[in-house]
Amino acid sequence: MARYSPPHDSAPIIAAAQQWIDNCLIVDGSVFSKEEVWTVANFEALDRFVVQRPDAGDGSFYEKLELQVADAPPGARKLMAEMLWALLLFPSNITEEMKRESIVNVWGWSGDSLDPGHPLLADDLLDGIGSAGMGMNTNRWREVNYLIALGKTIKQLPEATRRTVLTDYDQFMHWIGTVPMEGERQFRHMLRYFLFPDRVERMSSNGDRRRVLAGFGVAPVNVTRRWTDRQLDDELLKLRLAQEARFGATDLDFYLHPLRDEWQKPNEGPADVEADEEALAGGVSEPGVSVYALAMVRAKNLILFGPPGTGKTYRLQQMFRDYTDQPADIDRRAWEMQLVAAYGWRAVIAVALAQIGARTKVADLEGHPIIRAKAAQRNRTGTVRPTIWGYLQEHASREPNTVNVAVHRAPYTFEKDEDSFWSVVKDWRDEDAEAAELHDRWLAGPAKNAAPVKRYRVVTFHPSYSYEDFVVGLRPVANTDSGAAVGFRMVDGIFKQACAEARANPTRRHALFIDEINRADIAKVFGELITLIELDKRARYDGAGNLVAGMEVQLPGTGLEEGEDERFGVPDNLDIIGTMNTADRSIALLDIALRRRFEFREIGPEYSVIDRHVEDVDLARLLRAINDRIEFLADRDRLVGHAYLTSVRSIADLRAVFHGRIIPLLQEYFFDDWSRVEMVLSNGSGHSPLLAREVLEARKLFGGSEFSDLAPQFRYRVTDPAGWSSLDFISLYKAVQA
Repeated sequence: MARYSPPHDSAPIIAAAQQWIDNCLIVDGSVFSKEEVWTVANFEALDRFVVQRPDAGDGSFYEKLELQVADAPPGARKLMAEMLWALLLFPSNITEEMKRESIVNVWGWSGDSLDPGHPLLADDLLDGIGSAGMGMNTNRWREVNYLIALGKTIKQLPEATRRTVLTDYDQFMHWIGTVPMEGERQFRHMLRYFLFPDRVERMSSNGDRRRVLAGFGVAPVNVTRRWTDRQLDDELLKLRLAQEARFGATDLDFYLHPLRDEWQKPNEGPADVEADEEALAGGVSEPGVSVYALAMVRAKNLILFGPPGTGKTYRLQQMFRDYTDQPADIDRRAWEMQLVAAYGWRAVIAVALAQIGARTKVADLEGHPIIRAKAAQRNRTGTVRPTIWGYLQEHASREPNTVNVAVHRAPYTFEKDEDSFWSVVKDWRDEDAEAAELHDRWLAGPAKNAAPVKRYRVVTFHPSYSYEDFVVGLRPVANTDSGAAVGFRMVDGIFKQACAEARANPTRRHALFIDEINRADIAKVFGELITLIELDKRARYDGAGNLVAGMEVQLPGTGLEEGEDERFGVPDNLDIIGTMNTADRSIALLDIALRRRFEFREIGPEYSVIDRHVEDVDLARLLRAINDRIEFLADRDRLVGHAYLTSVRSIADLRAVFHGRIIPLLQEYFFDDWSRVEMVLSNGSGHSPLLAREVLEARKLFGGSEFSDLAPQFRYRVTDPAGWSSLDFISLYKAVQA
């Protein structure tokens, strides 16, 4: 039922919510203590100090809330902390750490302390069940006001009536309509789900409810917009039961494959051929295995493999959201590391000097927060003074002539005085636009930056991709004045950068997505990392950056002059997820040692995605007939994915897809053996309505009786697509049925 919510475990969260409802809404108990906290008196105090005394001034939500409850009784302040716990129990787009810190701080306003290790503050309870969107942050004060109104209303009822209201769906739906509400409040949906998880979907807004019903053809949005919560719940319950019967499973969720694909379809513009090929996610191709089983469960090392057009790349794109945070939802440290990852050392040093605003020694500069963030992002646990010195001198102004180095490179951002104090030049913002941009973003902070914060990186392998590109390698350093290369520098590749970011942010999962992973010589690309990516070899570090579990190796060529090569490990919180096209015959098989270190998940054609008719042509049956023949003549690695037909809306579209994409693909699959292409596209009579076969006889071609013993040959050509009718396509699978 609706309790199924991967990658989140809803069971402990729903149990905690039920405990809160029993102890706090039905009776007057507490979430965190043995006191009576959820009382009429405390709700009336919060109504007086918070609802009736709004703060429209500057400051964050918590800064204004602290001022509002400053004169409230201690018990009311504890109630506010527990209300926040209830409000934050559902959302999964706010980190556990941020939730815990907020609740503990607000409880502390009462004068008592709350142990962060309290069982009801554990990560598995604060993980959340589903996204509440940015509305939970921007309108949190409205949700607080709504919960205060809800508490006052429920506490006016006798205890026995409260229990009836909160355990009977019909009674609850009648009662909830009596609670004063400003606008559309999300918590009323969250509470309804916690009360009746087998009756209500895990959706925190009616917007998604309407979109689901429209996507499955139940009713359009302009109709459901007038429906009540009860009507939406009823229709979604009917829809869920129908889907459970359809897939033969109860662990289905409208936000996960395969149900998600029917109401959250990507754009299917016919002009973008590459996008069409990976337009929709695929399912499993083994008979008897339900496609619902392929809901993505987070894995450390995972490769999605299958033939073209089955949605492998699309699946990667859908997984990006699991590794994306909104800036307002992450802690400052994590945001800092994500920010500086997009900028080089020069810009970071310039921001530090500009913020200090005074002449500075390198030793003092090293402790600036943005320098520390960059060092953490690059996995530098020791001193970074040599790095700072190098960039300061390299980008120092030529005037005054106080820096005696052979090469100066633009932008000339820094200057040094006679006493070896450093500062930025007067017009540094004009000289170094990158540093100016970073400076402004750093000062604004996470709440002012609208761009999502990504905890993932993406790379596509190709035949010339190398270890130096992936892990670490030498790169030429150019003299900007002359344009000539004057030296080389060791530069981290994308994998090493991803590892550094994951190590510096150990409480969150990070990912490296590798598309077309088998197109490179991956044994050479991974190098010594073939050992480090094993699950039992993954590195874990303590707060000081010391290795406490797993393995590290020394990366050759990375050490400073005064030390040994850098020690490097693959963090335990970095997922490596790749895709592999099984039809790429030109690519050598994966290195067997690497195969043992990955979980492989097959993504085959999903015929339900194209289960529709186009001018009487059953697209699903047509594709299945073709694929069954291909598998008989070749193998299952060279099937045709469902995405080839997702954009087909007319017989003209179907002709274009077969002529321009499917027939050339079959020609490639069978190495230009047109007799086999003809067999795949046969109508049961030994011929194909899409191909023409001409007999070439030796006697007619060469003359003379000496050639009469040579067997005849056949020449094939694709007939004019304009003449292909719906009956021609129907005959391809009707022959199989017969």
